[in-house]
Amino acid sequence: MNGKRLIVSPLDWGLGHAARMVPVIKHLSKNNKVYVVCGKNSECFLKAELPEIEIIVINDLKFNYSSSGVSLLDMLSWIPKMLINSAHEHFFVKKIIKKYKINAVFSDNRYGLLFRGVECYFFTHQIFVLLPKRLKFFEVFVHFCFIKYLSRFEKCLIPDFSYGFGVSGILSEKKTLCSQKFLRVGILSRFNGLVLPNLPKKFDFLVLLSGCENQRTVLENILFEKFCNSSKKINFVRGCVGLPSLNVLNRNIKVVDMLSGADLLYAFATCEMVVCRSGYSTVCDLIALKKRAILIATPGQTEQEYLAQRLDGKFGFVSVNQDKIKMSNVLE
Repeated sequence: MNGKRLIVSPLDWGLGHAARMVPVIKHLSKNNKVYVVCGKNSECFLKAELPEIEIIVINDLKFNYSSSGVSLLDMLSWIPKMLINSAHEHFFVKKIIKKYKINAVFSDNRYGLLFRGVECYFFTHQIFVLLPKRLKFFEVFVHFCFIKYLSRFEKCLIPDFSYGFGVSGILSEKKTLCSQKFLRVGILSRFNGLVLPNLPKKFDFLVLLSGCENQRTVLENILFEKFCNSSKKINFVRGCVGLPSLNVLNRNIKVVDMLSGADLLYAFATCEMVVCRSGYSTVCDLIALKKRAILIATPGQTEQEYLAQRLDGKFGFVSVNQDKIKMSNVLE
């Protein structure tokens, strides 16, 4: 695209969706005017990564995970919220399209951003949503609905390898998908094409926290308790803004709320191992940099649980169940 006016809008569930759209935004903004529509959580991150890009903030509904994980009741309660939020984002962006005379919209998992008279593209690695065991009987119908709806977009772009081992696995691997509509574009990472500098290792572990509350805080507390009396050197990145600071008594632990892309690259280079969620965007960053990691899935989040299991033993990854971290010797 050249000389167009475009909108790029990542979902605001954690920073993963915003992070993986950074290379897309950079590429599109070379020859086009790009407006980014994102939630408040992604705004600070994208302003630091892309200070020259105009950002418009949308107030999304909040989707919280309970402290005990994602339950069936949680998922059922999200359905009306998701429908309301999709309608909200649709009419919000529709006003922007009219105001700025937008030619095309690039959505990362925002299902409401489909408009007549405008080219609409959809990024997702999850064509086939995995449902909890008690809802498995409903899965085929949900898959049919998803494919039917996503086929209405100009293209559905899958951030995964086009050959060999697919990172997303059954989340997007189906021979029945129309190759003209569903295209694999390679893994999306702001670190694509970069090589980690060979620097002295300052930390044993780099902890990268992300995702929705309350599970972000739950994992933070578990890991902090695990490391509070440890002799290991820990670089602890909380992945949040505006929350109360942690009371750190162990001098081996360095705590920061957020890191810019350059600082995160340095943090990767100076640690032996990464500890993080098994979120797809984080996994793609690690693969791009060829960095070993311990993956911890959010309890009850079927996508992360599947990815952690699928990638265990591959790309230098080890999967650990969140409930077993305290008993695990992997972090020792």
